Amino acid sequence: MGPYRILPVVTLSPPSTHSPNQEFRRYRKLVAWTAVVVVALGCVYALISVVVALQRQRNGVVEDRISAQLTDRETRGCFDELRDVSVALEKHLENAYHLLGGYDSEEARRWSDEGEIWRKRWRVFGQRCRLEDPRPTPPHKDFEAMAAAYQELSSIQTTYSRELLRFGSELAPRLDRINKRVDQIGEHLAEPSPPTGETK
Repeated sequence: MGPYRILPVVTLSPPSTHSPNQEFRRYRKLVAWTAVVVVALGCVYALISVVVALQRQRNGVVEDRISAQLTDRETRGCFDELRDVSVALEKHLENAYHLLGGYDSEEARRWSDEGEIWRKRWRVFGQRCRLEDPRPTPPHKDFEAMAAAYQELSSIQTTYSRELLRFGSELAPRLDRINKRVDQIGEHLAEPSPPTGETK
């Protein structure tokens, strides 16, 4: 017999178990989790911003006061706020019609609370726009007019609230009594008159 022949040993590696579909699924899962985390962080940030804004508004925190030089842009911004505060007061006063039909303590308390909210908004607006500070030099005509309107709004709200509360405590009961008397008179007039004797 001839010499033995040594054959090379060939090792076969197992087939790869990673398919392109599995890689794509992993990538898609990573993207989905990333999107969920981003959305969750955005919601938390928005919620915190709203809570902080409401807390500052409730406590009357003044931010971004206008400069002492009073630029045209700041003047226009204060005018927009003045208009909003004026419209808000008008709506608040219109809501008092609930109390004019008859005095109700719950309605009066609710309306008074609305007035306090407006008053706080008015005060913050005045502080931000420096409407209670010494007037700028040289005088600014539009700013002077806004400061006067700012004070007038306060006077109107105070007077209206005082007179409405007076109406509720003093005049409304009297009006109710008068209305009852008028109803009684109407019922009496609606009753048929007794027959009178015939004249011969």
